[in-house]
Amino acid sequence: MHKRRIWWVLGISLIGLGLLIGIGTVWARQIATTATVTTLKRKRQVKVAAKPAHPKSLTAAQKRRRAADRTDGVGKVLATRAGNSRVPYQLANDHVKLYDSLKHVNNRYHVTVDGDEEEISAPIKVVIAKSFTTEKGTYCLIQNVHHVAVNRPFKAYAKQTWTNLKPNNDWGYIALKDLRRTTYRRSVTTLPKVPYYLTSFEGKNPSNLAMNLGNTIVHAWSNVPGTVFRAFAHDTDTLLNQQFYAVKRLVRTDGRRYLLLKTASSRTIGWLPEESQLVQGQYHDPATVLLRPKSTETVTQTVQPPIKRTESSGYRSRSRVTWVTDRQHQLKRALILTAMNTPIKVTFRAGQVQQVIFYQPNRRRQHVIKVHFKKQANQRTYDRENEYGDAGSVTVYRNYKRRLVSFSDGDDPTDEEGYTASGILYRNRTATFNSGIWSNQDD
Repeated sequence: MHKRRIWWVLGISLIGLGLLIGIGTVWARQIATTATVTTLKRKRQVKVAAKPAHPKSLTAAQKRRRAADRTDGVGKVLATRAGNSRVPYQLANDHVKLYDSLKHVNNRYHVTVDGDEEEISAPIKVVIAKSFTTEKGTYCLIQNVHHVAVNRPFKAYAKQTWTNLKPNNDWGYIALKDLRRTTYRRSVTTLPKVPYYLTSFEGKNPSNLAMNLGNTIVHAWSNVPGTVFRAFAHDTDTLLNQQFYAVKRLVRTDGRRYLLLKTASSRTIGWLPEESQLVQGQYHDPATVLLRPKSTETVTQTVQPPIKRTESSGYRSRSRVTWVTDRQHQLKRALILTAMNTPIKVTFRAGQVQQVIFYQPNRRRQHVIKVHFKKQANQRTYDRENEYGDAGSVTVYRNYKRRLVSFSDGDDPTDEEGYTASGILYRNRTATFNSGIWSNQDD
């Protein structure tokens, strides 16, 4: 009985062990099958991903360009040097090439797109901002000469010349052999303090003069434009009605002449073009010259209050009126010197205006007007236009209790923008003034 139980337990154990072995075998086969399927799927995916797509056929131009990319270029760069802002160059001719990369030099498919040779072709001067010595020659990045007009006080710029060279990337790289060494000046002469004074200035805001060196007649420069890498200019309104002395004359390579002006105390004013705005000779107050006061007459002057220089208005020239009265305190003559430096002489009799004379800034007579009122008229306006096209007017009053004469001077009011000076003279021998920049533009 006891042996039967033992055999019974042993049989059941064997059957259970067989079932466990069978189930384990099934599980193992399923896991192995799953791993095999996953590996096959992965291999198929890798094969699919690695299978190259059908390449797009290159055009003939693309083939030529790729072939050129493999063969052109300058090879290894052996040395890099900074440029010299004081050594000017010009393009050797109008057919030079500017490349967008050293790797594309001599590749006609990679000539710089944005660079316009006309902007820097002779006589425009450039300087080398950076040069690269390579296995196939020397190539350069270039920058054009700049001339900057400023509104701020000029002292900060009087002795400054910028030397920080920043190449114009739009022009790209150019071979040194395609640049021709040139010079900024033809001659410099020392003068024995020749006296000059200034008669006119420009009232409008100046544009950037980097490419237009012709518009320099009304500016004083820290250095002659076109003779250094960068020069600064300021308007000459603050230089009117003063005595200056020319100590040097410089002639540029294009024939333009400039004078270096200083004050009597040897303070440097700057370089001005030797043009009609400068009058050679000793300066005399226009009121003294044109009014010619007698020893028995009294001279009184009223000057416009100072004008603050700002970013939008860099002009400080001021109008002024000079009066001459006799011993009986009767008004005899008056000279209006507008902020545009236009002299206007007015003569009086018995407190009424008898004559108006317009002068040019150089004090030459332009227009003489005999004042005649019509029967019912209490005021008359007289207009004039000077050699620069600027418009001006004078209005005289007969029976007004306060006003005696009013004036305006400056640019044509129909222009888009300009500079105007105006004022009113009163019978009590006082005056009010106004001047500044105006604009008719909507934006």
